[in-house]
Amino acid sequence: MTAAPGARVLVTRPAGSWPRLIARFEAAGIPVDLEPTTRASAPEDPGPGERALDVVDSYDWLVVTSGRGVAALAMGLASRGIDRLPAGLRVAAVGPATARALVGIGIRVDLAAEEARGEGLARELSPRIASGRSVLLVRPEGGPALLATALRATGARVVEAPLYRTVPSERAGEMARAAIGGRWGVVVFTAGSSLDLWLSAAGAQAKALSVALAGMTRVAIGPTTAAHLAAASLPAAEVAASPDEDAVGAAIARSVFRADLLPWPPSPGESR
Repeated sequence: MTAAPGARVLVTRPAGSWPRLIARFEAAGIPVDLEPTTRASAPEDPGPGERALDVVDSYDWLVVTSGRGVAALAMGLASRGIDRLPAGLRVAAVGPATARALVGIGIRVDLAAEEARGEGLARELSPRIASGRSVLLVRPEGGPALLATALRATGARVVEAPLYRTVPSERAGEMARAAIGGRWGVVVFTAGSSLDLWLSAAGAQAKALSVALAGMTRVAIGPTTAAHLAAASLPAAEVAASPDEDAVGAAIARSVFRADLLPWPPSPGESR
């Protein structure tokens, strides 16, 4: 399904995060709403993460998988009065955006995966970790453990630090009602949880929301999210080449047949 040229777009990201994308599309008559269906919350069981951070100087690698993980890590370090990581601790990030967030809180990044998803990070990081080395993995509570499993396969000792959990945003229920009412013609999903928790927040209207989403043009931020949408019988019409503003903008443009709105400039792997 392809959206009508002037269809309103929902991008499930925090407001204000991609101002260029909004300006570009709205100048072309395509209104864009940036609003998440999920948010970060404290873990239900803070113990494992607290214990992991208590001995942060004992690890060889620190691995962070999201911007939310960076924020939770920053809070955990600050609560311990730690303003600088041990010199020997190497740091890996799931992609450039997470790497920039780490640098923003004063943490040097040794590896930022070119393919910004867990599989890409595992592929690039695994050859660098010697058997027996220790890895502190910052991740959401209750999320899939695929990266931890891949790193353990190298012989590394992986300690998982669930420093946050992902829950529905405060407005997810209201957004569900808006979607059911036909507010959006295009929706960009930025993670599998942005679909699952939205449906959860819809409660008794979950089926109606699923029907509404089936009638929209769906865009996935990357292949992992696309696979999740397909498994939910809501396959993506377009998949961004990378999880950044330019590539997502290009995917939206393709979904509304607007070649004039393709990237600014092209992202790696993106074609005009």
